Amino acid sequence: MLAAYLISPKNLVLKERPIPRPEKNEVLVKIMACGVCPTDIRYFLGYGKHTFYGEESYGLTGHEWSGVVIEVGRDVEKIQVNDRVVVDHIAPCGACRYCRRNLTHHCINKRYYLRGYAEYGLAYGPTLLKLPEKISFEEACFVEPLSSCINSIERASISMGEVVAIIGDGVIGILHLQLAKLKGAEVVMIGHHNDRLELSEKIGADYTFNSKEVDIYEEISRLTDNYGVDAVIVATQGTEALESALKIVGKNSRIIVFSGTYPEEKISINPNKIHYSEISIIGASEHNVRQFTTSLKLIEKGLVRVESLISNVVPLTEIDRAFDIVINRRGLKTIVRPHQEDE
Repeated sequence: MLAAYLISPKNLVLKERPIPRPEKNEVLVKIMACGVCPTDIRYFLGYGKHTFYGEESYGLTGHEWSGVVIEVGRDVEKIQVNDRVVVDHIAPCGACRYCRRNLTHHCINKRYYLRGYAEYGLAYGPTLLKLPEKISFEEACFVEPLSSCINSIERASISMGEVVAIIGDGVIGILHLQLAKLKGAEVVMIGHHNDRLELSEKIGADYTFNSKEVDIYEEISRLTDNYGVDAVIVATQGTEALESALKIVGKNSRIIVFSGTYPEEKISINPNKIHYSEISIIGASEHNVRQFTTSLKLIEKGLVRVESLISNVVPLTEIDRAFDIVINRRGLKTIVRPHQEDE
């Protein structure tokens, strides 16, 4: 099979390798689509926390993938050959303290099923989900990122009628927008790409602001009668976004830090502002098993729309071009297709 390898930062190659065989709890999947995530780009650029190169790197960190089951391990239940599936790349142990609290994404023994930039890949059978016929392989690539956004929204504890600002007008920001609207919030989208902000308005944003064209603090003050927003979701990397969040939140508010920042940076925070205004700064990362299942249901029922977020579909043989598109922010979601035949 053909698979992508990272020889060193920014040095991708495609090579043939044997098709892997599934162990007893695993499933072999013919990969039909894999979404390009900013995490994959950080790994490609050499900023990853656990970067690996050479032979061990095959398939890279691709984790937003879907496909067709080719072979099933002997202990896998409810999944059969030819099933269309979407892969949850986190395999929890189910027994540690975090797993028992349904925080499976924090499992101390978890394994990752990555390697989505290849023609075939192994998946963990117990968390694999069958795809409804109405969902394409490309749309299925949004199940993983949407599930992480569900975790973020739940940690934000958004209530009906609250004003929520989302900083970042990329795919993650727009997914958060749709979830916040489902919670009954009034949503302000902040970014600096007018085409993405226009799409956000069509999808349901109540207000959109280009941070390069207007003073965000003044606009939020005007909108909220100087109270500030009830919650801010930081859906883009960098310390500047978090600093902006601290300026526009009101009292007894929440800031959700969703996006990682690489290379790592530090930020200076006035503790008195946090203390006297009762501001909660909350991290959000990955998803648990329930949130992954919920994500698929939201897409299936059309409660979260993802098709309009797909900008580019690129064959695996042009993965360099796919990464270049994402690095240069041309469009929204870019998806790699290892197989070009019809679904």
